[in-house]
Amino acid sequence: MLVTKWKIYKRKRITKIAAFILLLICVTIGVSSGLNIYLNVENYESISEKSYLNSNTLSNELRYAANRLEHVLSVYKSEDYILEGGTVEDLEIEDSWQLTNLYNNYITEMGYENNQQSRELFWKERSKEIDQLKEIILNSDLKTYHQILDNLNNPKGMIYYATDGKNVITNTERPDKNYYKQFNVYIVIDNKSIEIVPNNGYGDFSPSLTDTFEKLEKQRDKTSIYASLTDDGLLLRVNRWNSDRQILIKNTAVIALCLCIILTCFVYLSSVAGRTVNNEEVNLYKIDELPTDLNLILIAGITAFGYLNFNSLLDLRFVNINLLRFAMISSAVIFVLIVLSLFFSIVRQIKKKTFIKHSLLYLLFKALISGILKIAASGPLMLKSIGAILLLIGISAYSLNNPPLLVIIALTSVYLVYIKVKKFEIIQAGLQVAKNGDYDKKITVEGTGEFSQLAENINEMTSGLKTAVQNEVKSEKLKTELITNVSHDIKTPLTSIMSYIDLLKREGLCSEGAPKYLEVLDRKSKRLKTLTEDLFEAAKATSGSIEPKFVKVNVNALVSQILGELDEKINESELTFKVTATEEKVYAWADGRLLSRVMENLLSNIFKYAIKGSRVYINITGTEKEAKVSFKNVSAYELNIPAEELMERFKRGDESRSSEGSGLGLAIAKSLMEIQEGILEISIDADLFTAEVILKKWEPA
Repeated sequence: MLVTKWKIYKRKRITKIAAFILLLICVTIGVSSGLNIYLNVENYESISEKSYLNSNTLSNELRYAANRLEHVLSVYKSEDYILEGGTVEDLEIEDSWQLTNLYNNYITEMGYENNQQSRELFWKERSKEIDQLKEIILNSDLKTYHQILDNLNNPKGMIYYATDGKNVITNTERPDKNYYKQFNVYIVIDNKSIEIVPNNGYGDFSPSLTDTFEKLEKQRDKTSIYASLTDDGLLLRVNRWNSDRQILIKNTAVIALCLCIILTCFVYLSSVAGRTVNNEEVNLYKIDELPTDLNLILIAGITAFGYLNFNSLLDLRFVNINLLRFAMISSAVIFVLIVLSLFFSIVRQIKKKTFIKHSLLYLLFKALISGILKIAASGPLMLKSIGAILLLIGISAYSLNNPPLLVIIALTSVYLVYIKVKKFEIIQAGLQVAKNGDYDKKITVEGTGEFSQLAENINEMTSGLKTAVQNEVKSEKLKTELITNVSHDIKTPLTSIMSYIDLLKREGLCSEGAPKYLEVLDRKSKRLKTLTEDLFEAAKATSGSIEPKFVKVNVNALVSQILGELDEKINESELTFKVTATEEKVYAWADGRLLSRVMENLLSNIFKYAIKGSRVYINITGTEKEAKVSFKNVSAYELNIPAEELMERFKRGDESRSSEGSGLGLAIAKSLMEIQEGILEISIDADLFTAEVILKKWEPA
């Protein structure tokens, strides 16, 4: 029970919409949490390492500081050294890209080769431009020098002293290395040792500093680098580390939860894509008209576009943080909305088993093959045969110097001729069978050529002949039965009338038996009149001359009205009528007058043929699109004929034709139902006779 309820509930539109909205909400929350990490976290290692003192980040910061100090000492020396032109004094052409470009332009302009003579001329003839470039390089070096020192001093708390024996870079003026070793975090490099506390991680030093270490081991270098973090500086970094750790743990947990929900919703939406509560078939929508391969290309294109423009969106942090958040979240939601819509379209096509057939490549290939086959199958057979012969002659002439190819062409030609002749023989044999009167035998020829079309035409012709012969036989049979039945049914009352008229002539109207004879004459003449009227009504019903007037008909009220009008007959028949109906009234879209006649004919049939003292059941029901009334009774006669034969004219339940019926009631009722676009169904189960009236249900406009 629970499984069935869940199956119904999960396919409801409201459930699908709720899951999709939940997915988009989780995407929004997940992207927002990711932005919180990106904008607020500096130390990503903090998520795995709780203590800042045990982190690689701390040791790497000390190594980075040593690298930067060594780089300043080896390249820039000091601010005075830069201002005095020390960094550009021995400048070579390859040392600056600006100088390299200037030199390349010079030798190109002058038509010189790249050699020592050209270089010497370059230094002399372009001295002014070179001096201007040196000034630019000097300013750039000065700016880089100050930038390195700013990076070392921010965040605050790093103190350092570095010297190469001549130049000094420091923010403490404390050359004693023991001063730096008194702190908890430090790095000390001199001609005696290299010491870093704490020594975590796998960070490395710059190549130039590595060379310095080699010199230190040989006791030939005067470089000393001391750096440490003060207690306040360490506390500042620890607090930052703890803050980053909290942000990372919190937002990573949110992202993980969102991913779980997104994955669950995605799997659910994929499983119910195209499914509805009342239909097991896969339903397609407007978006599914898009070819599947084009759909995949769009998904790939949108994904590539998002990947290429991702960094551009991140650059919005330098413009406005709120703008970055809005752009990232809205882009993610739009991306997911479009890509999932396209993806679920592909899922529906896969479930429908039309993924390949609905692709653009398949449709183009199919159209190409169909066009080729159509061209090959169309046109006069004579022209195609002549064209094939000429093509064969041409290929054979071209292949005269290639005997193996000629053999292949010959074998292919023989095979194709064999296929065509075989098809012709199959058609010939099929025609011979049809000629002998067997119209059930079908000619089967594979392919789409002329012979296949010819075989199909012959099959349709033999089917038409078979149907025509069957209709003719049935028509002749019906004509014979009609003449026989009409003659019998008219002859019986007419003979009685003639006999009693003869008696009245002989005995006179004043004879003792005259009243009895007149009563018989009256009854037989009425019987003859009824038969004539039924014949006329049957002819009128089947001729199509009756125009129905469709209105809203209350079926419950109509049945009650008819039973009320026939109350006297019901009492005389000794039948018990049981009427059952639904609590709601059933309304049909029908002609009330014609529907009344149908029900009267069915009830008249019951009065004539139902066994005395039995029950008659009338059941009124309604479905979403139909209104139904069924009549059930037990026949007084043995029903040993098929139900469909009872619908034919002059057919009666009693084959002896001893009853007063004309055999036209059911035939008339059937015709009247067809006029109202309804159905009259008859079924027989032993002696139980059931007639069911089925009409279109009335629906409010």
